[in-house]
This record gives sequence, C-alpha cells and structure tokens, in this order.
Amino acid sequence: MDLLKKMCEADGISGHEDEIAVLFREALKDHVDSFSSDAMKNIIAFKSGTDGDSRLKIMLAGHIDEIGFLVNNIDKKGFASVVPVGGWDSANIMGHTVRVHTRNSGVLTAVMNRRWEPTVKQRNTTAEKDKLYLDFGLPGERVKEMVGRGDWVSMDTSFREFGDCYVAKAFDDRIGAYIIIEAMKKYNNPAIDVYAVGTAQEEVGLRGSAVAAQTIKPDIGIAVDITGSGDTPEYPARMRIAELGKGVAIKQMDASVICSTSLVEYMRKLAEQNNIDHQMEILVRGGTDTSSMQRFGPGAHSTCLSIPTRYGHSPVAVIHRHDVRCAIDLLVAFLNDIGPATEL
Repeated sequence: MDLLKKMCEADGISGHEDEIAVLFREALKDHVDSFSSDAMKNIIAFKSGTDGDSRLKIMLAGHIDEIGFLVNNIDKKGFASVVPVGGWDSANIMGHTVRVHTRNSGVLTAVMNRRWEPTVKQRNTTAEKDKLYLDFGLPGERVKEMVGRGDWVSMDTSFREFGDCYVAKAFDDRIGAYIIIEAMKKYNNPAIDVYAVGTAQEEVGLRGSAVAAQTIKPDIGIAVDITGSGDTPEYPARMRIAELGKGVAIKQMDASVICSTSLVEYMRKLAEQNNIDHQMEILVRGGTDTSSMQRFGPGAHSTCLSIPTRYGHSPVAVIHRHDVRCAIDLLVAFLNDIGPATEL
C-alpha cells in the first residue's frame, strides 16, 4: 500500500497535478515504452503491442486531480475567503485542517470554518460556500505577507487502513490511477496498444481527458473512478448505487454518459467467467472521463470500472480493499482478453 498511500497523501487540486504526475511516471517507468504530457498536465504512459499492424488502441483514464479551493481575499484580521475548485458540500470541510500552498512561503496549515450567522435557523443550515473562511492562527499583517490571492488549498488527511477499509482524502481519483498502474504492471497482451492516462482537471469538467482523447483517438476507453454507495444507515434502498465490499462496479450510465452497452456486457461476462465479484452501477448525478473518451474519440466504445465509496468529496472518503482487488483483477482480465477479433 506504499504507492497508494503516497498518491493519496500527495496534494494536487485541479490545475496543480504536478506532484501526482511525477508519482504516476515513477511507478510505471519500468513497465511502459514511453511517456508524454501536454499543457493540461495529462501524463500519458504508452505500452506498444507487437502483433501485426491492426492492434486495438486502448485508453485507460484515471484522473489525478482532487477537489480543493483557491484563496480569494484576505481581510484585515487575516481571515481568508475561498472559492471552490470542484464539487463541494461545504459541510464536509468545516472544522477540518487544510494545506495552503503559497507562492512564496511554502505550505501553511489553516482551519476551515464558516462565518457567524445571526439566527439559530441560519446556523443550523449548511453554509453557502462564500461563507467559508480560512483561519491561519496569525495576525492579519503576517498572513498578508505570506498568503496571496490564487494560492491553492488542499485537504489535510493521512491515508489509513481501518477494518477491511481504507480512509483518505483523495481516493477521487487517486484510487483509479493506482488501479491502472497495477493493471499495467500485470497484463500481457501483444495484440493491443495501451495508453494509460493520468488525466488532469476532471473535477472541473472532464477537461484533461477531452484533450487526451482527441490526441489518442482510442478504439476503446476505460475510465477507472469512484462512485457513490448508499449503504449507510437510513439511506433509501431504492436509491442505492453500490455496496462496499461487494466488488467492482461496472458502469452502465451516469449523468454524463450512457456507456457502450456491448462493452458493458462484455465486461460483465468477463467478470462472471473469472469469478470476480462485481456490481452494476447506475449513477444519477455526476460524470467521469468515460464521457470524454466516448465523445472525443472516433466513436470509441467506453465504460468505467468504479470503486464504491462512502463520504466522497470529503477529507474522509472510505473504500473497501476487496473492491480494489476486484477492479485490478477485472481490468487485467480485460486487457489480456481484448483484441482485434473481439466483436463489440
């Protein structure tokens, strides 16, 4: 788990993925033929097949950015307002420490909280994002010397194992990038060319994957990401998405994509044939890089392998180790089985 721990504890909100790209490259340097990158900060690892001239072109996408904030304005007492980068429920971050990456003063610790509200009713509701602020524990003059507008803010949580699960701040989507890395190390199929992409800026509109897909033009696109669960107390059974510990989730649709039905069925049968625990995912809200590969490639068949997650988009996301193993096993089985003769 050393690699997963490093990837989850590293900081890289959308637009600042540099540290994760380095880890991605380092993990795959002995297992691929070449690397490339672009202005979006996508990191693309390429492994060429060796059989014939009609090899399938496979794109694997796991985004390396995480949600965060940018410092906006600082008042005379040193409290800083912030703007969100990615989808936040402000209740998930209040009271937590964060890491503020400054231009000239290194990384500072701050506490995120909400501005005081005059009525009990207001105080008992979720704060609007413009009510959040950072407390640096320093006088205003000192804060203004060290912190500036546009400095970026990441969550501050260590990776931990507990019970059968893991907890960390950035499983969305360091776990997807990790699964892709592990699959790239294990598969052996000379009939395919594989592009393993750590995509940038997924959390702000699937931007990096759109650029990468236009460059690669894959025949098949597989995203690896998290999904919701809905297996916590009092969650309506009719709205459940997936359950922790029941295996990898094969995406059928989300708010951004209807997956290739033939590819979904192919992946499902592959899981059944290899006795890999799996569930079928329908996500009413949210989107993944699956959409970009489908829309910006030349009509690529696309789907997503998802890890059921509790408390996503928070500093304490929880996933199950069995689901991670199943996702790696299914992705390796897919890469070893697919080929130019496969009918989709």
